[in-house]
Amino acid sequence: MPHPLDPGAASRNTGFFILIMKTFFCLLLLALAAPAQESPQPSYVYRAELVRVIDGDTVVMHIDLGFGVWMHNQSLRLLDVEAPEVRGPEKEDGLRWAAKLRALLADRSEIVVQTVKDKKEKYGRYLAVVWADGLNLNEEMKKGLP
Repeated sequence: MPHPLDPGAASRNTGFFILIMKTFFCLLLLALAAPAQESPQPSYVYRAELVRVIDGDTVVMHIDLGFGVWMHNQSLRLLDVEAPEVRGPEKEDGLRWAAKLRALLADRSEIVVQTVKDKKEKYGRYLAVVWADGLNLNEEMKKGLP
């Protein structure tokens, strides 16, 4: 420990402090410059079996989670599809949209569902993209009625 009356002690301590700070900032810059590896995003993709079509943008399915685990009667809303409702003033159009979705799903051997972040929307439905034998049903339904 330097003597309290030593006039050079403060400048030696200041120099040491500056050296420590320069080293810290160099290490910080190296850490920030290094490319950060992003954690892999999970893809929630499952095989499914159709139970029923509710309307032009909602289906109920049994979903195979793998390892013999199934979720039964899960309501799925087709992501980015805005179909008319099957009740109320839009009923006729809504029934035609539901019939189109039913026809797209008829006699399909493989249904694959990809849910969005495995979160439910406000009505308790999972948001999903649905493929039937490789056909993206969301894209088909977005085309509307013929």
